[in-house]
Amino acid sequence: MIYLTPPKHTGFAVAIDGPVGVGKSTNARKVANQLGMTYIDTGAMYRAIALFCLRQGINCHNEAAVIATLPQINIALHKQQIILNGEDITQKIRTQTISDTTSVIASYAPVRDKLLILQQELAAGTDVVMDGRDIASHVLPWAQVKIYLDADIKIRAQRRANDLAAKGQPADFDTVLQETITRDQRDKTRQHSPLTQTPDAIYTDTSNMTEDEVVAHIISYIHQARRP
Repeated sequence: MIYLTPPKHTGFAVAIDGPVGVGKSTNARKVANQLGMTYIDTGAMYRAIALFCLRQGINCHNEAAVIATLPQINIALHKQQIILNGEDITQKIRTQTISDTTSVIASYAPVRDKLLILQQELAAGTDVVMDGRDIASHVLPWAQVKIYLDADIKIRAQRRANDLAAKGQPADFDTVLQETITRDQRDKTRQHSPLTQTPDAIYTDTSNMTEDEVVAHIISYIHQARRP
C-alpha cells in the first residue's frame, strides 16, 4: 500500500467515514455546500472503476484482471461530476450492481493505491470535505476534523432501499438488508484499508437524526476546530 502525504497542507480538511447506507455522501455534500468547501466523493471514484470493469466484461473477483485495466482508466472530478475517460458517468454509477462490484474491487491494494494518490492530490491545497471508509485512517490522516457516521443496520438498509426505489430500481428490504450485512463484513475485514473508526474521530449515531441535524452536528465541530 502506498501512503502519499502531500508535503504541505494549505487547506482545511474534513474526513467523514462510515458504513454503507449511513448517508455519508449526502451529508458531506451538504456540509461542503453550506461552508463553500470542495466535496470529494471517493466512493464515486471506486464506482467509476467498477463501471469500467463491468463494461469490459471483467469478472470483478479476478483481481489480476481488474488490476490489468487500471492503466486504461482516467478519473477526474468536475463540479460534483465524476468523469471516466472523458465521459460524465455521474448518473450511471448509482445502481446496486455497481455497488456490489465496487465492494469487491475496493479490496484490491493496487486499486486503492491508484485512487489514494489522486484523492490526496485533490485535497492538498484546498478546503475539502471527503467521505469514504478509510479517509481518516489512510487518505487524510492529517484532517483537522474527523467524523465517523453510524446507524442501526436495519435503518441503513431501509435508507438504501428507499434510495433505490426513488431511482426506480429493485428495492426489496430483506434483499437490501442482506446485501448491507455482506457489505459491512467485507468492508470491515478486508486486508487493505478496512473500514475503521480512528481514535480521534467523532462518533455520531444518525439512527434517529434527520439529515439537517447531522449536517448541523458536523458543521458545529468544524466551527470549533477553526476557532483560534
